[in-house]
Amino acid sequence: MRRTRHSTPLLLLPLLALAACGDRGSGLGSDTLARAADFELTVEQTANLIAPVPDLPQDAAVVEALTDFWVDYSLLALVVNQEGALAALDLSPVTRQQLNQELVLLLRDEVIDEDQEISDEELAEIFERDRPGERVRARHILLSTQNDLAGEQVDSLRALAEELRDRARGGEDFGGLAEEYSDDPGSAARGGDLDFFQRGQMVPPFEEAAFALQPGEVSDVVETQFGFHVIRVEDRETPTLDEMGEQLRQELQMERMNRAESIFVAGIEEPADIQMTDDALDRVRSMAESADLELSERERRADLVTFDGGSYTVGEFRWFLLNQPTQLRQQIAGASDDQLDSMLRNLARGELLVQEAERRGITLPEGQREEIESEIREGFRELAQLLGLANISPQEGESLEDAIKRTIDELMPRLVRGEQDVYPLGGLALALREQYRVQISMENMERTADRVGEIRSADPDMEPGAPEMEDPEALLEQLELEEPGGVDPDGEG
Repeated sequence: MRRTRHSTPLLLLPLLALAACGDRGSGLGSDTLARAADFELTVEQTANLIAPVPDLPQDAAVVEALTDFWVDYSLLALVVNQEGALAALDLSPVTRQQLNQELVLLLRDEVIDEDQEISDEELAEIFERDRPGERVRARHILLSTQNDLAGEQVDSLRALAEELRDRARGGEDFGGLAEEYSDDPGSAARGGDLDFFQRGQMVPPFEEAAFALQPGEVSDVVETQFGFHVIRVEDRETPTLDEMGEQLRQELQMERMNRAESIFVAGIEEPADIQMTDDALDRVRSMAESADLELSERERRADLVTFDGGSYTVGEFRWFLLNQPTQLRQQIAGASDDQLDSMLRNLARGELLVQEAERRGITLPEGQREEIESEIREGFRELAQLLGLANISPQEGESLEDAIKRTIDELMPRLVRGEQDVYPLGGLALALREQYRVQISMENMERTADRVGEIRSADPDMEPGAPEMEDPEALLEQLELEEPGGVDPDGEG
Protein backbone atom coordinates (compact mmCIF):
# COMPACT_ATOMS: atom_id res chain seq x y z
CA MET A 1 0.00 0.00 0.00
CA ARG A 2 1.08 3.56 -0.42
CA ARG A 3 -0.21 7.06 -0.06
CA THR A 4 -0.14 9.54 -2.89
CA ARG A 5 2.10 12.61 -3.15
CA HIS A 6 4.53 11.42 -0.48
CA SER A 7 6.11 8.07 0.22
CA THR A 8 5.55 6.59 3.67
CA PRO A 9 7.14 3.32 4.80
CA LEU A 10 4.39 0.99 6.02
CA LEU A 11 5.16 -2.33 7.63
CA LEU A 12 2.27 -4.07 5.92
CA LEU A 13 2.03 -7.36 4.13
CA PRO A 14 2.58 -7.14 0.37
CA LEU A 15 -1.09 -7.83 -0.33
CA LEU A 16 -2.35 -7.88 -3.87
CA ALA A 17 -4.86 -5.16 -4.58
CA LEU A 18 -8.56 -5.80 -4.29
CA ALA A 19 -11.40 -4.06 -6.02
CA ALA A 20 -14.08 -2.62 -3.81
CA CYS A 21 -16.92 -5.02 -3.27
CA GLY A 22 -20.34 -4.96 -1.70
CA ASP A 23 -23.97 -5.02 -2.68
CA ARG A 24 -24.04 -2.63 -5.63
CA GLY A 25 -27.62 -3.29 -6.56
CA SER A 26 -30.76 -1.43 -5.59
CA GLY A 27 -32.48 -1.49 -2.22
CA LEU A 28 -31.61 2.02 -1.07
CA GLY A 29 -33.95 4.96 -1.35
CA SER A 30 -33.46 7.81 -3.77
CA ASP A 31 -31.75 9.94 -1.10
CA THR A 32 -29.19 7.35 0.05
CA LEU A 33 -25.96 6.68 -1.80
CA ALA A 34 -24.43 4.06 0.50
CA ARG A 35 -24.71 2.29 3.82
CA ALA A 36 -21.82 0.67 5.67
CA ALA A 37 -22.68 -1.05 8.96
CA ASP A 38 -24.85 1.59 10.70
CA PHE A 39 -23.43 4.54 8.77
CA GLU A 40 -25.24 6.24 5.89
CA LEU A 41 -23.99 8.47 3.08
CA THR A 42 -26.63 10.60 1.35
CA VAL A 43 -26.84 11.95 -2.17
CA GLU A 44 -27.01 15.52 -0.83
CA GLN A 45 -24.04 15.07 1.47
CA THR A 46 -21.85 13.73 -1.35
CA ALA A 47 -22.95 16.36 -3.86
CA ASN A 48 -22.06 19.09 -1.36
CA LEU A 49 -18.61 17.55 -0.98
CA ILE A 50 -17.90 17.64 -4.72
CA ALA A 51 -19.66 20.83 -5.86
CA PRO A 52 -17.33 23.39 -4.19
CA VAL A 53 -14.23 21.84 -5.80
CA PRO A 54 -14.21 23.10 -9.40
CA ASP A 55 -11.40 20.79 -10.48
CA LEU A 56 -13.60 17.76 -9.83
CA PRO A 57 -15.79 16.95 -12.83
CA GLN A 58 -19.51 16.41 -12.56
CA ASP A 59 -19.20 12.70 -13.20
CA ALA A 60 -20.56 9.53 -11.64
CA ALA A 61 -17.01 8.13 -11.52
CA VAL A 62 -16.07 10.89 -9.07
CA VAL A 63 -19.05 9.95 -6.94
CA GLU A 64 -18.16 6.26 -7.02
CA ALA A 65 -14.53 6.88 -6.04
CA LEU A 66 -15.52 9.02 -3.06
CA THR A 67 -18.22 6.56 -2.05
CA ASP A 68 -15.75 3.69 -1.99
CA PHE A 69 -13.36 5.66 0.20
CA TRP A 70 -16.19 6.74 2.50
CA VAL A 71 -17.26 3.10 2.94
CA ASP A 72 -13.75 1.79 3.60
CA TYR A 73 -12.73 4.60 5.94
CA SER A 74 -15.96 4.38 7.93
CA LEU A 75 -15.50 0.64 8.43
CA LEU A 76 -11.81 1.08 9.21
CA ALA A 77 -12.63 3.61 11.91
CA LEU A 78 -15.28 1.31 13.35
CA VAL A 79 -13.12 -1.83 13.49
CA VAL A 80 -10.14 0.00 15.00
CA ASN A 81 -12.08 1.91 17.65
CA GLN A 82 -14.79 -0.56 18.66
CA GLU A 83 -13.58 -2.78 21.47
CA GLY A 84 -12.84 -6.30 20.29
CA ALA A 85 -13.88 -5.64 16.68
CA LEU A 86 -10.39 -5.84 15.17
CA ALA A 87 -9.54 -9.03 17.04
CA ALA A 88 -12.81 -10.60 15.86
CA LEU A 89 -12.41 -9.55 12.21
CA ASP A 90 -12.37 -12.56 9.85
CA LEU A 91 -9.15 -12.18 7.88
CA SER A 92 -9.56 -15.32 5.76
CA PRO A 93 -10.53 -13.30 2.64
CA VAL A 94 -7.10 -11.68 2.85
CA THR A 95 -4.95 -14.56 4.07
CA ARG A 96 -6.32 -17.56 2.18
CA GLN A 97 -4.25 -17.13 -0.96
CA GLN A 98 -1.07 -16.34 0.94
CA LEU A 99 -1.46 -19.30 3.28
CA ASN A 100 -2.13 -21.65 0.35
CA GLN A 101 1.03 -20.42 -1.33
CA GLU A 102 3.00 -21.15 1.81
CA LEU A 103 1.58 -24.70 1.89
CA VAL A 104 2.56 -25.31 -1.73
CA LEU A 105 6.10 -24.06 -1.03
CA LEU A 106 6.36 -26.49 1.89
CA LEU A 107 5.10 -29.27 -0.42
CA ARG A 108 7.76 -28.35 -2.95
CA ASP A 109 10.47 -28.46 -0.30
CA GLU A 110 9.33 -31.95 0.71
CA VAL A 111 9.11 -33.56 -2.73
CA ILE A 112 11.82 -31.78 -4.73
CA ASP A 113 15.48 -32.48 -4.06
CA GLU A 114 17.21 -29.11 -4.22
CA ASP A 115 20.64 -30.71 -4.10
CA GLN A 116 20.95 -31.17 -7.86
CA GLU A 117 24.69 -31.76 -7.76
CA ILE A 118 26.67 -31.11 -10.94
CA SER A 119 30.28 -32.32 -10.96
CA ASP A 120 33.11 -30.18 -12.29
CA GLU A 121 33.63 -32.65 -15.12
CA GLU A 122 29.98 -32.49 -16.18
CA LEU A 123 30.03 -28.71 -15.92
CA ALA A 124 33.09 -28.46 -18.16
CA GLU A 125 31.51 -30.80 -20.73
CA ILE A 126 28.28 -28.78 -20.86
CA PHE A 127 30.23 -25.52 -21.07
CA GLU A 128 32.30 -26.73 -23.99
CA ARG A 129 29.19 -28.00 -25.81
CA ASP A 130 26.86 -25.02 -25.27
CA ARG A 131 29.34 -22.12 -24.89
CA PRO A 132 27.00 -20.15 -22.58
CA GLY A 133 27.45 -16.41 -22.55
CA GLU A 134 29.10 -16.40 -25.96
CA ARG A 135 28.18 -13.40 -28.12
CA VAL A 136 28.87 -12.35 -31.67
CA ARG A 137 28.58 -8.98 -33.32
CA ALA A 138 27.34 -9.35 -36.87
CA ARG A 139 26.13 -7.44 -39.90
CA HIS A 140 23.67 -8.79 -42.40
CA ILE A 141 22.06 -8.06 -45.73
CA LEU A 142 18.41 -9.12 -45.96
CA LEU A 143 16.61 -9.63 -49.26
CA SER A 144 13.00 -9.95 -48.16
CA THR A 145 10.61 -12.58 -49.50
CA GLN A 146 7.66 -11.37 -47.40
CA ASN A 147 5.50 -10.05 -50.25
CA ASP A 148 4.14 -13.29 -51.80
CA LEU A 149 6.70 -13.34 -54.58
CA ALA A 150 6.39 -15.64 -57.56
CA GLY A 151 8.84 -18.50 -57.96
CA GLU A 152 11.00 -16.75 -60.53
CA GLN A 153 11.19 -13.65 -58.33
CA VAL A 154 12.42 -15.74 -55.40
CA ASP A 155 15.03 -17.35 -57.64
CA SER A 156 16.15 -13.91 -58.76
CA LEU A 157 16.53 -12.75 -55.15
CA ARG A 158 18.53 -15.85 -54.28
CA ALA A 159 20.85 -15.16 -57.21
CA LEU A 160 21.30 -11.56 -56.05
CA ALA A 161 22.07 -12.76 -52.52
CA GLU A 162 24.74 -15.11 -53.89
CA GLU A 163 26.21 -12.24 -55.93
CA LEU A 164 26.35 -10.01 -52.83
CA ARG A 165 27.98 -12.83 -50.85
CA ASP A 166 30.68 -13.17 -53.49
CA ARG A 167 31.27 -9.42 -53.62
CA ALA A 168 31.58 -9.27 -49.83
CA ARG A 169 33.97 -12.23 -49.79
CA GLY A 170 35.95 -10.50 -52.54
CA GLY A 171 36.68 -7.57 -50.23
CA GLU A 172 33.89 -5.10 -51.10
CA ASP A 173 32.70 -3.03 -48.16
CA PHE A 174 29.95 -5.06 -46.43
CA GLY A 175 28.42 -2.02 -44.73
CA GLY A 176 28.08 -0.22 -48.04
CA LEU A 177 26.41 -3.24 -49.64
CA ALA A 178 23.96 -3.49 -46.71
CA GLU A 179 23.05 0.21 -46.96
CA GLU A 180 22.36 -0.18 -50.68
CA TYR A 181 20.63 -3.56 -50.84
CA SER A 182 19.31 -4.66 -47.42
CA ASP A 183 15.54 -4.72 -46.82
CA ASP A 184 15.96 -4.67 -43.04
CA PRO A 185 14.85 -1.15 -42.03
CA GLY A 186 16.27 -1.55 -38.54
CA SER A 187 19.86 -2.19 -39.57
CA ALA A 188 20.35 -1.14 -43.21
CA ALA A 189 21.10 2.48 -42.32
CA ARG A 190 23.82 1.23 -39.94
CA GLY A 191 25.48 -0.87 -42.60
CA GLY A 192 23.57 -3.96 -41.50
CA ASP A 193 24.97 -3.80 -37.94
CA LEU A 194 22.98 -5.95 -35.50
CA ASP A 195 25.29 -5.29 -32.53
CA PHE A 196 26.10 -8.15 -30.14
CA PHE A 197 23.62 -10.97 -29.59
CA GLN A 198 23.62 -14.30 -27.77
CA ARG A 199 22.19 -17.65 -28.70
CA GLY A 200 18.41 -17.70 -28.56
CA GLN A 201 17.96 -14.12 -29.75
CA MET A 202 17.79 -14.82 -33.49
CA VAL A 203 15.80 -17.32 -35.55
CA PRO A 204 17.60 -20.72 -35.60
CA PRO A 205 19.00 -20.79 -39.19
CA PHE A 206 20.40 -17.28 -38.79
CA GLU A 207 21.86 -18.03 -35.37
CA GLU A 208 23.44 -21.29 -36.47
CA ALA A 209 25.19 -19.60 -39.38
CA ALA A 210 26.35 -16.59 -37.35
CA PHE A 211 27.86 -18.61 -34.50
CA ALA A 212 29.70 -20.85 -36.99
CA LEU A 213 31.68 -17.86 -38.32
CA GLN A 214 34.87 -16.31 -37.05
CA PRO A 215 35.39 -12.53 -37.14
CA GLY A 216 35.82 -11.32 -40.71
CA GLU A 217 34.12 -14.35 -42.29
CA VAL A 218 31.06 -14.07 -44.56
CA SER A 219 28.39 -16.75 -44.53
CA ASP A 220 26.77 -18.64 -47.35
CA VAL A 221 23.28 -17.44 -48.24
CA VAL A 222 20.97 -18.23 -45.28
CA GLU A 223 17.24 -18.62 -45.84
CA THR A 224 14.76 -17.82 -43.04
CA GLN A 225 11.05 -16.96 -42.95
CA PHE A 226 12.08 -13.35 -43.57
CA GLY A 227 14.05 -13.95 -46.74
CA PHE A 228 17.67 -14.46 -47.81
CA HIS A 229 20.52 -13.27 -45.57
CA VAL A 230 24.20 -12.75 -46.06
CA ILE A 231 25.99 -12.48 -42.70
CA ARG A 232 29.39 -11.16 -41.70
CA VAL A 233 30.67 -11.59 -38.12
CA GLU A 234 32.63 -8.58 -36.89
CA ASP A 235 33.55 -9.65 -33.36
CA ARG A 236 33.16 -12.54 -30.95
CA GLU A 237 33.17 -12.64 -27.15
CA THR A 238 33.65 -16.01 -25.46
CA PRO A 239 33.69 -16.12 -21.63
CA THR A 240 35.91 -18.68 -19.95
CA LEU A 241 34.74 -21.51 -17.70
CA ASP A 242 36.27 -19.66 -14.75
CA GLU A 243 34.13 -16.61 -15.56
CA MET A 244 30.85 -18.43 -16.25
CA GLY A 245 31.15 -21.70 -14.38
CA GLU A 246 29.28 -20.93 -11.16
CA GLN A 247 26.50 -19.05 -12.94
CA LEU A 248 26.10 -21.97 -15.35
CA ARG A 249 26.05 -24.45 -12.44
CA GLN A 250 23.24 -22.49 -10.73
CA GLU A 251 21.25 -22.24 -13.97
CA LEU A 252 21.56 -25.96 -14.60
CA GLN A 253 20.50 -26.76 -11.05
CA MET A 254 17.46 -24.49 -11.44
CA GLU A 255 16.55 -26.14 -14.75
CA ARG A 256 16.70 -29.58 -13.15
CA MET A 257 14.61 -28.46 -10.20
CA ASN A 258 12.02 -26.97 -12.55
CA ARG A 259 11.96 -30.18 -14.55
CA ALA A 260 11.48 -32.21 -11.37
CA GLU A 261 8.65 -29.89 -10.31
CA SER A 262 6.95 -30.24 -13.69
CA ILE A 263 7.12 -34.02 -13.51
CA PHE A 264 5.70 -34.00 -9.97
CA VAL A 265 2.84 -31.62 -10.86
CA ALA A 266 1.98 -33.64 -13.97
CA GLY A 267 1.80 -36.74 -11.83
CA ILE A 268 -0.85 -35.07 -9.69
CA GLU A 269 -2.73 -33.33 -12.49
CA GLU A 270 -3.09 -36.11 -15.05
CA PRO A 271 -5.06 -38.58 -12.91
CA ALA A 272 -7.23 -35.76 -11.54
CA ASP A 273 -9.03 -35.41 -14.91
CA ILE A 274 -9.56 -31.63 -14.84
CA GLN A 275 -12.76 -30.68 -16.70
CA MET A 276 -14.36 -27.29 -17.44
CA THR A 277 -18.09 -26.93 -16.88
CA ASP A 278 -20.11 -26.02 -19.97
CA ASP A 279 -20.57 -22.36 -19.04
CA ALA A 280 -17.23 -21.84 -17.27
CA LEU A 281 -15.64 -19.54 -19.85
CA ASP A 282 -18.74 -17.36 -20.22
CA ARG A 283 -19.02 -17.04 -16.45
CA VAL A 284 -15.37 -16.11 -16.13
CA ARG A 285 -15.69 -13.32 -18.69
CA SER A 286 -18.85 -12.01 -17.09
CA MET A 287 -17.28 -11.97 -13.63
CA ALA A 288 -14.12 -10.28 -14.90
CA GLU A 289 -16.28 -7.46 -16.25
CA SER A 290 -18.19 -7.08 -12.94
CA ALA A 291 -16.02 -8.66 -10.24
CA ASP A 292 -17.48 -6.52 -7.46
CA LEU A 293 -21.11 -7.61 -7.91
CA GLU A 294 -22.57 -9.49 -4.99
CA LEU A 295 -23.28 -13.19 -5.59
CA SER A 296 -25.76 -15.41 -3.81
CA GLU A 297 -24.44 -18.34 -1.79
CA ARG A 298 -25.81 -20.72 -4.42
CA GLU A 299 -23.98 -18.85 -7.19
CA ARG A 300 -20.74 -18.91 -5.24
CA ARG A 301 -20.92 -22.68 -4.76
CA ALA A 302 -21.40 -23.37 -8.49
CA ASP A 303 -18.49 -25.22 -10.13
CA LEU A 304 -16.28 -23.75 -12.83
CA VAL A 305 -13.82 -26.64 -12.93
CA THR A 306 -14.18 -30.16 -11.62
CA PHE A 307 -11.50 -32.71 -10.87
CA ASP A 308 -11.20 -35.99 -9.04
CA GLY A 309 -11.81 -35.24 -5.38
CA GLY A 310 -12.92 -31.64 -5.69
CA SER A 311 -13.75 -28.57 -7.75
CA TYR A 312 -12.90 -24.92 -8.28
CA THR A 313 -15.96 -22.76 -7.73
CA VAL A 314 -17.39 -19.43 -8.82
CA GLY A 315 -16.81 -18.11 -5.31
CA GLU A 316 -13.13 -19.08 -5.36
CA PHE A 317 -12.67 -17.43 -8.74
CA ARG A 318 -14.36 -14.29 -7.42
CA TRP A 319 -11.78 -14.14 -4.62
CA PHE A 320 -9.05 -14.57 -7.20
CA LEU A 321 -10.44 -11.70 -9.29
CA LEU A 322 -10.78 -9.39 -6.32
CA ASN A 323 -7.09 -9.97 -5.64
CA GLN A 324 -6.12 -8.71 -9.10
CA PRO A 325 -5.53 -5.19 -10.41
CA THR A 326 -8.12 -3.70 -12.75
CA GLN A 327 -5.84 -4.04 -15.77
CA LEU A 328 -5.52 -7.79 -15.33
CA ARG A 329 -9.27 -8.20 -14.88
CA GLN A 330 -9.76 -6.33 -18.16
CA GLN A 331 -7.31 -8.67 -19.87
CA ILE A 332 -9.22 -11.67 -18.53
CA ALA A 333 -12.51 -10.23 -19.82
CA GLY A 334 -11.00 -9.93 -23.32
CA ALA A 335 -9.02 -13.17 -23.35
CA SER A 336 -9.51 -15.97 -25.87
CA ASP A 337 -11.17 -19.27 -24.96
CA ASP A 338 -7.79 -21.03 -24.98
CA GLN A 339 -6.29 -18.43 -22.65
CA LEU A 340 -9.22 -18.67 -20.22
CA ASP A 341 -9.09 -22.46 -20.32
CA SER A 342 -5.38 -22.38 -19.50
CA MET A 343 -5.92 -19.90 -16.66
CA LEU A 344 -8.66 -22.01 -15.07
CA ARG A 345 -6.55 -25.14 -15.35
CA ASN A 346 -3.70 -23.37 -13.60
CA LEU A 347 -6.03 -22.28 -10.80
CA ALA A 348 -7.39 -25.81 -10.46
CA ARG A 349 -3.83 -27.13 -10.43
CA GLY A 350 -3.14 -24.85 -7.48
CA GLU A 351 -6.08 -26.36 -5.61
CA LEU A 352 -4.78 -29.85 -6.35
CA LEU A 353 -1.37 -28.96 -4.93
CA VAL A 354 -2.95 -27.58 -1.75
CA GLN A 355 -4.95 -30.79 -1.43
CA GLU A 356 -1.80 -32.84 -1.93
CA ALA A 357 -0.02 -30.87 0.78
CA GLU A 358 -2.90 -31.48 3.15
CA ARG A 359 -3.03 -35.18 2.19
CA ARG A 360 0.63 -35.48 3.12
CA GLY A 361 -0.05 -33.88 6.47
CA ILE A 362 1.95 -30.76 5.65
CA THR A 363 0.99 -27.87 7.91
CA LEU A 364 2.23 -24.35 8.38
CA PRO A 365 4.78 -23.84 11.14
CA GLU A 366 3.21 -23.19 14.51
CA GLY A 367 2.30 -19.57 14.89
CA GLN A 368 2.77 -18.61 11.22
CA ARG A 369 -0.93 -18.02 10.59
CA GLU A 370 -1.18 -15.96 13.76
CA GLU A 371 1.91 -13.99 12.78
CA ILE A 372 0.47 -13.14 9.37
CA GLU A 373 -2.87 -12.12 10.86
CA SER A 374 -1.12 -10.04 13.51
CA GLU A 375 0.74 -8.13 10.81
CA ILE A 376 -2.52 -7.49 8.98
CA ARG A 377 -4.23 -6.20 12.11
CA GLU A 378 -1.26 -3.94 12.75
CA GLY A 379 -1.72 -2.70 9.19
CA PHE A 380 -5.28 -1.67 10.03
CA ARG A 381 -4.07 0.27 13.06
CA GLU A 382 -1.28 1.94 11.11
CA LEU A 383 -3.59 3.05 8.31
CA ALA A 384 -6.13 4.37 10.81
CA GLN A 385 -3.36 6.34 12.51
CA LEU A 386 -2.21 7.85 9.21
CA LEU A 387 -5.77 8.89 8.34
CA GLY A 388 -6.53 10.33 11.76
CA LEU A 389 -9.10 7.59 12.42
CA ALA A 390 -7.44 5.98 15.43
CA ASN A 391 -8.24 6.77 19.04
CA ILE A 392 -11.59 8.41 18.28
CA SER A 393 -13.17 9.59 21.54
CA PRO A 394 -16.88 10.40 21.80
CA GLN A 395 -17.69 13.88 22.99
CA GLU A 396 -20.27 14.50 25.66
CA GLY A 397 -23.56 12.99 24.61
CA GLU A 398 -22.07 11.12 21.64
CA SER A 399 -22.00 7.40 21.02
CA LEU A 400 -18.94 5.85 19.41
CA GLU A 401 -20.85 5.65 16.11
CA ASP A 402 -21.66 9.37 16.37
CA ALA A 403 -18.00 10.18 17.00
CA ILE A 404 -16.89 8.08 14.02
CA LYS A 405 -19.46 9.76 11.77
CA ARG A 406 -18.26 13.19 12.92
CA THR A 407 -14.63 12.26 12.26
CA ILE A 408 -15.41 10.89 8.78
CA ASP A 409 -17.48 14.00 8.01
CA GLU A 410 -14.42 16.10 8.86
CA LEU A 411 -12.06 13.86 6.85
CA MET A 412 -13.92 13.70 3.54
CA PRO A 413 -13.81 17.45 2.68
CA ARG A 414 -10.05 17.46 3.31
CA LEU A 415 -9.75 14.49 0.99
CA VAL A 416 -11.58 16.08 -1.94
CA ARG A 417 -9.65 19.36 -1.52
CA GLY A 418 -6.34 17.49 -1.65
CA GLU A 419 -5.47 18.44 1.93
CA GLN A 420 -5.43 14.83 3.12
CA ASP A 421 -3.06 12.18 1.87
CA VAL A 422 -5.07 9.27 0.53
CA TYR A 423 -4.41 5.66 1.51
CA PRO A 424 -6.28 3.02 -0.51
CA LEU A 425 -6.92 0.05 1.77
CA GLY A 426 -6.28 -2.56 -0.90
CA GLY A 427 -6.76 -6.09 0.43
CA LEU A 428 -7.80 -4.88 3.86
CA ALA A 429 -10.99 -3.43 2.36
CA LEU A 430 -12.17 -6.88 1.35
CA ALA A 431 -12.03 -8.20 4.90
CA LEU A 432 -14.00 -5.17 6.12
CA ARG A 433 -16.67 -5.43 3.45
CA GLU A 434 -17.13 -9.13 4.05
CA GLN A 435 -17.55 -8.57 7.79
CA TYR A 436 -20.02 -5.69 7.64
CA ARG A 437 -23.07 -5.15 5.51
CA VAL A 438 -22.35 -2.72 2.69
CA GLN A 439 -24.91 -1.37 0.23
CA ILE A 440 -24.10 1.04 -2.58
CA SER A 441 -26.65 2.44 -5.00
CA MET A 442 -25.20 2.62 -8.51
CA GLU A 443 -28.41 4.29 -9.67
CA ASN A 444 -27.87 7.12 -7.22
CA MET A 445 -24.33 7.73 -8.53
CA GLU A 446 -25.82 9.48 -11.57
CA ARG A 447 -28.38 11.23 -9.40
CA THR A 448 -25.58 12.59 -7.21
CA ALA A 449 -23.61 13.80 -10.24
CA ASP A 450 -26.71 15.60 -11.50
CA ARG A 451 -27.16 17.18 -8.08
CA VAL A 452 -23.57 18.49 -8.22
CA GLY A 453 -24.49 20.33 -11.41
CA GLU A 454 -27.62 21.80 -9.81
CA ILE A 455 -25.70 23.10 -6.80
CA ARG A 456 -23.04 24.67 -9.00
CA SER A 457 -25.64 26.28 -11.26
CA ALA A 458 -27.50 27.74 -8.30
CA ASP A 459 -24.43 29.35 -6.73
CA PRO A 460 -22.85 32.12 -8.83
CA ASP A 461 -19.68 31.97 -6.73
CA MET A 462 -18.98 28.43 -7.83
CA GLU A 463 -17.05 27.96 -11.06
CA PRO A 464 -18.63 25.58 -13.58
CA GLY A 465 -17.50 22.00 -13.18
CA ALA A 466 -15.05 20.49 -15.60
CA PRO A 467 -16.56 18.62 -18.56
CA GLU A 468 -17.59 15.05 -17.99
CA MET A 469 -14.73 12.65 -18.52
CA GLU A 470 -14.85 9.66 -20.81
CA ASP A 471 -12.03 7.93 -18.95
CA PRO A 472 -12.84 7.30 -15.26
CA GLU A 473 -9.15 6.83 -14.50
CA ALA A 474 -8.55 10.45 -15.42
CA LEU A 475 -10.86 11.32 -12.57
CA LEU A 476 -8.66 9.51 -10.12
CA GLU A 477 -5.66 11.46 -11.31
CA GLN A 478 -7.57 14.68 -10.65
CA LEU A 479 -8.24 13.48 -7.13
CA GLU A 480 -4.57 12.51 -6.77
CA LEU A 481 -5.88 9.05 -5.94
CA GLU A 482 -5.18 5.62 -7.17
CA GLU A 483 -8.20 3.53 -7.94
CA PRO A 484 -9.48 2.12 -4.63
CA GLY A 485 -7.43 -0.98 -4.06
CA GLY A 486 -4.97 0.12 -6.77
CA VAL A 487 -1.59 -1.53 -7.21
CA ASP A 488 1.59 0.33 -6.42
CA PRO A 489 3.54 0.43 -9.71
CA ASP A 490 6.73 -0.09 -7.73
CA GLY A 491 5.40 -3.46 -6.65
CA GLU A 492 4.76 -2.55 -3.03
CA GLY A 493 1.76 -4.34 -1.60
